Amino acid sequence: DVFPRFAEKVTSMLGFEMVLPMNTGAEAVETAVKIARKWGYKVKGIPENKAWVFSAQENFHGRTFAAITMSTDPESRDNYGPYLPNIGSCNPTNDEPIRYNNVADLEKVLEEHGKNTAAFLVEPIQGEAGIVVPDEDYLRKVRELCDKHNVLMICDEIQTGIARTGKMLCHEWSGIKPDLVLLGKAISGGMYPVSAVLGKKEVMLTVEPGTHGSTYGGNPLGSA
Repeated sequence: DVFPRFAEKVTSMLGFEMVLPMNTGAEAVETAVKIARKWGYKVKGIPENKAWVFSAQENFHGRTFAAITMSTDPESRDNYGPYLPNIGSCNPTNDEPIRYNNVADLEKVLEEHGKNTAAFLVEPIQGEAGIVVPDEDYLRKVRELCDKHNVLMICDEIQTGIARTGKMLCHEWSGIKPDLVLLGKAISGGMYPVSAVLGKKEVMLTVEPGTHGSTYGGNPLGSA
């Protein structure tokens, strides 16, 4: 009975319709990638096995395979290949980087590959790269590009979320709303492994019951 109360509180407090509980930040990232691909196939109509999920260079989204595939950090990547297909922070056409805080790089990628792009995953502030704060209008322009190309915008707020930047969620400073938000770390006050993916119903419900989950996700102690 504890999780429903947690779900109601976190969704109402943060302004999202649904939440999917996990345990670690990396699990939340993997979950978001799966949701984005599923949405890409079922809603956007991307041909099977052609969906792309892009991110920005110098990111840190975790140390599981989807995360290190997107990473440009040698310490995270070296000697762990081969990496996953159709996930990355480079333009598939010419391997040019998608630089953080560079709208032109993302615009070029989406002009060339937007048809088969399911999502763009971005940190509102890059943490592991050295606390890199983007231009004031960066996230807003990213939101506009994602809307233009029917691409999900995913904000990884695992390091910036829950009032760490002066607002409950960092992206609120930009006046935008992502399609999915990832939470971890501070959501439990640092005392217990809890993470979450929040989003709107039309995206979250593309994942049918029983097709994704976690043994301990939403457990009573974590939800409390």
